[in-house]
Amino acid sequence: MSGAPRAGNRNGKLGSKNMRTCVAVAFGALVAVVCVGTDGAKAQNVEAFLAGTSKDCPGCNLAGAKLKRRNLAGANLSGANLTGATFHRSNLRGANFSGADLTDANLNKTELLQANFSRAKMKGAMLFEAEAGRVDFTGADLTEAMMGNIRLTGGKLDRANLTEADLSSGLLNEASFVNATLNDANFFQTRLLRCDLRGAVGEMVEFTQANLRDANLSSAILRQSIFFLADLGGADLSSADLSQSVLRSANLGNTKQTDTKFTGAMMPDNSIHQ
Repeated sequence: MSGAPRAGNRNGKLGSKNMRTCVAVAFGALVAVVCVGTDGAKAQNVEAFLAGTSKDCPGCNLAGAKLKRRNLAGANLSGANLTGATFHRSNLRGANFSGADLTDANLNKTELLQANFSRAKMKGAMLFEAEAGRVDFTGADLTEAMMGNIRLTGGKLDRANLTEADLSSGLLNEASFVNATLNDANFFQTRLLRCDLRGAVGEMVEFTQANLRDANLSSAILRQSIFFLADLGGADLSSADLSQSVLRSANLGNTKQTDTKFTGAMMPDNSIHQ
């Protein structure tokens, strides 16, 4: 009599163990089904996006996608992989590319008004002649980006990395570059009226013939930069470091120069500041 209960307990424990195994197996199957379902949903999203039946594909892998002349106004492509993708002449007005990877992407002549590229990876991206008024590039990596003739009035590029970026002949009036990185960036003949460059950091930045009237360069560090024939009339240069920069023939009329550093700089009259 005393052994029966022990046998029952063994069976009970076995049953309990088997039940746990079954639950684990069932749970594993559920996880597998969920994973398969998620992958399937992503594949469907990509298919629908490429087919033009959907504008939204956040987090999708669209590397190398050919999206020339597409109407993607208001599209959600946040976090998507768009490396090498082509958007030439597409309408991307108000689209969300936040956190997306657009390395080497082609956005030449696109409509980007009020689009969001915050924290996007855009090294080597092409934005030649893009209509980019009030676009948000906050914290974006625009290293070596080709942005010649871009129209970026009121754009937001705070904390963006523009190392070796080409913005020559662009229209960037009232754009904000607060704390941006500008090493070797090219602003040749670029219009930067009333731009906010507070705290921007860069060496050997090209500002030849740039229009920087009434711009705010306070606390900016722009050593060894070229301001030949640049118009800085009315600009705020307070606490800016322009050491060893070339300011030959530049207009510095009515500028604020409180604590500005011109050490070793070539001044408008060709003299070297001591």
